[in-house]
Amino acid sequence: MTDAPPPAPTTTRLVLLGAGHAHLEVLKAFADRPEPGLALHLVTPDPRTPYSGLLPALVEGRIGFEALSVCVAPLAARAGARLSLARASAIDAGGRRVTLSNGETIAYDLLSIDIGAVPDVPEGARGIAAKPIARFAERVNAMVAAIEASPHAVEVAVVGAGAAGVELVLALRARLRSREARLTLVGRSDGILPGRAASTRRRILALLAERGIRLVPGFDVAQEAEGALLARDGRRLAADHVLYATASAPPPLLRDSGLALDADGFVAVDRRLVSTSHRDVLAAGDAAALADPRPKAGVFAVRAGPVLAANLRALHRGAPLAAFRPQKNWLVILSTADGRAIADKWGLSLRGRAVLAWKTSLDTAFLDRYRAAP
Repeated sequence: MTDAPPPAPTTTRLVLLGAGHAHLEVLKAFADRPEPGLALHLVTPDPRTPYSGLLPALVEGRIGFEALSVCVAPLAARAGARLSLARASAIDAGGRRVTLSNGETIAYDLLSIDIGAVPDVPEGARGIAAKPIARFAERVNAMVAAIEASPHAVEVAVVGAGAAGVELVLALRARLRSREARLTLVGRSDGILPGRAASTRRRILALLAERGIRLVPGFDVAQEAEGALLARDGRRLAADHVLYATASAPPPLLRDSGLALDADGFVAVDRRLVSTSHRDVLAAGDAAALADPRPKAGVFAVRAGPVLAANLRALHRGAPLAAFRPQKNWLVILSTADGRAIADKWGLSLRGRAVLAWKTSLDTAFLDRYRAAP
């Protein structure tokens, strides 16, 4: 009598959909400590993942796209992940499969979603949205070239008076300092930088005035017209070029995925980053609606990365999962495009060259973490 053959090893097929900040950390975690029996497959349409914290430097013209992005192929290779450079067109949570725009279908045992969000812009908008950043970089450079070539004064509107809009309008002003360009920061609410310190708002308002940037609050953009923005209340604002740094909207493919979504259409997850409807699906970054809601900001995706990696490993092993506890007070550092920056936390703010040096060190450390050789 012979012994029965040992059971075949079980392989868990893990699909990482998107190469956002959290998934960079997941890839690094599995590169540093491979997990037996876990087969990784990264799906992303872009060969490089941009770091949003350096977007103002790109607009200012101090760096190019490669300087603010991570090439995903080497990191995926270190993690032993198959890489598909393609856009996902559908998620079938019930059937455990993802369909790509090229028609390929990928089956999974575990799915992790980190695809970010899409810009919330008026229907038919021709302006330049801050995301996706790769496309934004190309279009901003083309816009600047057009402004520089124009024999007439040009009206430029930046829509969105949060941190991203403030940084972008200041960076654009620095880049176009000697050009005939009139800049306007347009906000839907009555103020700027909601949720930030009053001292930070005062500093920014002073900088806008000092640099001749007009602020138009309470202007809810409904549509673009030729050479203008139209508000929902009928007002009209001259704008030859428009940049959008507005709130995020959910990626359309989530709508028919079968996953539970929040009221805004983002993936509803519990405190462990697990879908509230499908235990084999996790989500992080802007695509996720956290159990303890937070704004759509890169800081939370970065902080979620280690927890996401640990929980994917735990699900494969059948082990307990950890909770993600996003910070209640988070640091925001705003570049002011003059060799300085403003740090904001706990209702306080600080401005200076040392703050920009601090921001630069944080940005550099993030990129180096995922670019470094094994």
